[in-house]
Amino acid sequence: MKIAVTGKGGVGKTSFAATLARVFAETGRNVLAADADPDANLGLALGFPEDMVDSIEPISKMRKMIEERTGTDKDNTFYVLNPKVNDIPDKYGKLYHGVRLLLLGTVDTAGGGCVCPENTILKRIISNLVL
Repeated sequence: MKIAVTGKGGVGKTSFAATLARVFAETGRNVLAADADPDANLGLALGFPEDMVDSIEPISKMRKMIEERTGTDKDNTFYVLNPKVNDIPDKYGKLYHGVRLLLLGTVDTAGGGCVCPENTILKRIISNLVL
């Protein structure tokens, strides 16, 4: 089962998603909670210790991994549009009380140059989770 929680800001999406994740985890289901909010607070809402949440590096900030997966660097403008991402939740997600948290992060664009590889990785992760 896959559930996505979306909606207008300030309506309790994070609280609702965290509650659903905890309830499903308590019934013994494998739960992956992917936080795609630029103001990521899902980890704390899930009850993860603050130091554990602080230790999670957002996928969008994993420059070396993104370069390796997309085949890009500062010297080229071509990159892979369908990088391997199916191992990312297990490799980079943190597990606590039956819920694996994956922090996707956001892509900062102002003055940062091309962020196409970062966007490609994030879109592929979401597509992989949905499909």
